[in-house]
Amino acid sequence: MNKFKYLSIAALLFVISACTSSQQAKLEPSSSQANAADTTNIEPVSKAVNGKVNSKGWEVSVTGVKYAGQKIQGKYTTYEAAEVWTVVSITVKNTSAKRQRDDDGWFLLSFSKLVDSKGNEYDIKDKEIKYDTDLLSKPFSPGEARSEDLLFDTPKGIKVDKFVIEDKDLKSIPIKL
Repeated sequence: MNKFKYLSIAALLFVISACTSSQQAKLEPSSSQANAADTTNIEPVSKAVNGKVNSKGWEVSVTGVKYAGQKIQGKYTTYEAAEVWTVVSITVKNTSAKRQRDDDGWFLLSFSKLVDSKGNEYDIKDKEIKYDTDLLSKPFSPGEARSEDLLFDTPKGIKVDKFVIEDKDLKSIPIKL
């Protein structure tokens, strides 16, 4: 019985320490030799973007695009692409005068797409939140903004043209990048 008690305490401490880490997530190209050859022509710097959609008390802004390589080290996990990651940085802001939950908003970020200059579409594969995880289950205060990096597994060398947000009626809303 004591073994289980100590094991439970150790597991709880591990979870608490992982959830309270103050490190910021880092986007880094892969450092392995096998992946280095795959990422030689990747743009190392973000493309500054300022496209946004403001509707029904919410603003969704695209703040940058980064071609990040095959591996990205996040705050809690390492994300690995089949090809290379194209990262779209976004900010979601409550523009209403009342508290509201993002899941009641008009947008469905989990159905977002990237469109390249040739018209090819890429679905979102993962996301890295850039805010305190304690806020995940809390409503947004009026004027509050939270940022995320949306991860798209894309072929090397593409040039993104549009970021497409789906609304709750599954209507596509493109933002030119």
